[in-house]
Amino acid sequence: MKHAMAVSAIVVKQFGGPEVMKLATKAMPPLGRGQVRIKLGAAGVNPSDTYIRLGPHGPWAATPHLLPTPPFTPGKDGAGIIQEIGPEVNGFAVGQRVYTTGALTGTYAEEAICDRSTVHPLPDCISFSQGACIGVPCATAYHALRFRAQAVNGQKVFIHGASGAVGLAAVQLAKDMGCFVVGTAGTARGMEAVTKAGADVTFNHQEDGYLIKARGAAENGYAIVLEMAAHANLNVDLMLAGKRSCICIIGSKAEAIPVNPRATMPKEIEVKGVFLGAQNPNEQTITHSALYDAMTRGKLIPVVGMELPLSDAAKAHEEVMNPSSGGATGNIVLLPLKSSL
Repeated sequence: MKHAMAVSAIVVKQFGGPEVMKLATKAMPPLGRGQVRIKLGAAGVNPSDTYIRLGPHGPWAATPHLLPTPPFTPGKDGAGIIQEIGPEVNGFAVGQRVYTTGALTGTYAEEAICDRSTVHPLPDCISFSQGACIGVPCATAYHALRFRAQAVNGQKVFIHGASGAVGLAAVQLAKDMGCFVVGTAGTARGMEAVTKAGADVTFNHQEDGYLIKARGAAENGYAIVLEMAAHANLNVDLMLAGKRSCICIIGSKAEAIPVNPRATMPKEIEVKGVFLGAQNPNEQTITHSALYDAMTRGKLIPVVGMELPLSDAAKAHEEVMNPSSGGATGNIVLLPLKSSL
């Protein structure tokens, strides 16, 4: 077993805004049973990372058991190469390319220690930056389509806000499932990304009349609606959804909105929440096996929208919540200061 060593990492000593994330040097603990040490080539940045950083002042105030105790290093997602394997770990080898979905020590760092259950093989055709986009974005998209909406071949799927990390993964996965996919974005760049991901039809949700066009693309409504901003769009989704359809809420601000429950009744619409953390072990296994298969077949290519150095973690958090381009396009990743991978 290797001795504990110091690595560069983002450290949060108190909850708050992006400015509380500081680049520092921290000591890494020795590996425990069932754990793996990964030298990271990239770390994924997700909206949920910002919620955790805000702590009791953010959207996760009602779920304090999900919040770490400062000081901590943010980040769940990352990809790199296994440096060390702890006791009772089978199925992995030092030097193997992998991605992680839940580092015990955080992924905004040069290295991360992970439980074996959160480490998955990374196909050779996927870069470390792309691999850092799998854990939350791609797994959430698959979970929504497979387990919450139960998507099947031939269904029409409307993805409201398809240019972000989850949306672009959902477009690709829904197409691979044989669905007809309509996606929206708020910028020309976003629309181009949605189209490139494979959407059959793409609309700009900032333009007047896009809902009329969207309804025209599915005369009988959509079997599945994936919603990234339910606080703003749920009432609209209820109009777009077809008979006995499913609206999956993937994202929303933590605020109350006026919704008429009777709008769900005539078409018997189901409204379901999507939370990746609710997956059971069997669903996790199915999800990551399916993602690996889709990636090796070229049907899923995680989209990297922006790469920033680890020292720009604060900027990454600002960008993931309020994109300077006017709309999200793909995933944001942080690159370690020293990477020989």
